[in-house]
Amino acid sequence: MRIVINILLFLLPFVLYVGWLHLKERSPFLKEHWDRKPVVWLGLFGLALSGSYFLWHLSKQSNDPTAIYEPARLENGVWHPARLRPRTPDDDRRPAPAPERPAP
Repeated sequence: MRIVINILLFLLPFVLYVGWLHLKERSPFLKEHWDRKPVVWLGLFGLALSGSYFLWHLSKQSNDPTAIYEPARLENGVWHPARLRPRTPDDDRRPAPAPERPAP
């Protein structure tokens, strides 16, 4: 989902430029409206938008070194995605589960 949001944020300035050309009653399909200068500025602005979202999302991730990773699993037909959960005092007392062996 993050990749889709980054792509949409990068394309947003181009979509707004097409809308602006449409409001000015200019054809967005003519090559003369897509010179190097507007495309470079639109691309830089799109990179700034997607880069700022990437940095914002990176700052919201959990960086707790004591967090416990729970892998994705399927229980009773319900999909539970992978997650990091905070460590509790019970985690230190609970023995680690033995690895499952395939049936012969």
